[in-house]
Amino acid sequence: MSGAAQPKLGLKGMLGFTVGDFAFNLYWQSVSLYLLFFYTDVVGLRAGVAGLIYMIASIFDAVIDPLMGAIADRTRTRWGRYRPYILFGTPFVGIAFLLLYYRPPLEGAGLAAWMLAAHIIFRIAYTVVSIPFTAMSARLTSNSAERGSMAGLRIIFATLAGLTVAISTQPLAAHLGGGDPATGFFAAAAIFAAIASLVLPIVFFATREPAETEEDCAPANLAEYWSALRDNRALWALLAGVCAGVVCSTALGKSILYYFKYNLGNEDGGRIALSIVAASGPLIVPVWMAISRWIGKRNTWFAAIAWGLVGLLWFSLTDVRSNGMAIAFFLWMQVTGLGLALGFWSILPDTVEYGEWRTGRRTESFVFGLGQFFLKVALGLGAGLFGWLLDQIGYRANTVQTPETLAHMKILMTALPALGLTLAGVAMVFYPLRGGRHAEIVEELANRRRLPAEADGQA
Repeated sequence: MSGAAQPKLGLKGMLGFTVGDFAFNLYWQSVSLYLLFFYTDVVGLRAGVAGLIYMIASIFDAVIDPLMGAIADRTRTRWGRYRPYILFGTPFVGIAFLLLYYRPPLEGAGLAAWMLAAHIIFRIAYTVVSIPFTAMSARLTSNSAERGSMAGLRIIFATLAGLTVAISTQPLAAHLGGGDPATGFFAAAAIFAAIASLVLPIVFFATREPAETEEDCAPANLAEYWSALRDNRALWALLAGVCAGVVCSTALGKSILYYFKYNLGNEDGGRIALSIVAASGPLIVPVWMAISRWIGKRNTWFAAIAWGLVGLLWFSLTDVRSNGMAIAFFLWMQVTGLGLALGFWSILPDTVEYGEWRTGRRTESFVFGLGQFFLKVALGLGAGLFGWLLDQIGYRANTVQTPETLAHMKILMTALPALGLTLAGVAMVFYPLRGGRHAEIVEELANRRRLPAEADGQA
């Protein structure tokens, strides 16, 4: 059934699934927005060490993603392939998240080793639950338009979680920490973990996976997975594009707190900026969804890149000294980020059918695991590169930065993202699914299944 056209989910079915992204992004947005800052300005790690920890954990996480995808492909239970991981893995993710924000009474190498170990434990727990969840989006529906709507809803829930994290993390840490920022961040993490642990079981109870068919048999080994994926030009073009964009654009997202604290002298302004940027998501994503339906997913990708390059050019040529102008710039770039995010998560399921059409093998979990692999490697490399470059330009936490350091920080925020967006556009020139080609492939796959069944019936 997974390869043939399936009944539409409808709004209720999509909401029951996509609400999971609110829970996952309470974790993910916290890690993305605050963890590097927590390492440097709360725990007290050097920026290079903090970036290295983030990079190692991200790459380790990336390596285990395809393996988790292969495990999920082989899972068979009365609840389906994926839903049991979501239900039974949820408590472990919450506990691991608490360890991530716990500062032990250690210093030096011991402290760095603890933070790395806690980060890796969290990544393992998160992967076990998140890979089955993301793979379900390809299994629940094969309708490309519905997948686009589902991706939009997922991003809306993700941005709502990002708004929650951005608005409340620092106030919660200040209110609950008793003057100790580390204690405050841990308390905030406990609240987010509790909320996420209540939301994720909703996905288990609100969704149903299609019945297994003979065509759903997973490859027997990793070599068969590779043979099923190597000719998937749609997948490789998408992964090349997203990796280029993420590696270079990570510097921009992680610069917000630093820019407001050190360039503008308004640390609280960083929280306000993050909150406003996150709050814009539910307004921006529906616009991108409409544009995607109008001009197609691939052209929407190019439109998002063009928008971002214009914003980076303006920021590089303008001496931004006010909070309002800085927020306006980050809002502008949020439009690009959400456009590319919608493109990635709506295009990735379509590459599953393209690969099946080319090779006869359907490897949805492994495709999503591979997608997460490249995405997390890119995020890890981007964070590691940003942390290393901060050290190179002379950044030192909680001190007044030199004019040269501030000037170089602005270069990091513009030159790297511009390079990444350009490469992301070049990669997607080679993406083969244009116009109505995906719908034609889905129809052809349905016919392939229908013909043997009809032959068996005539026999």
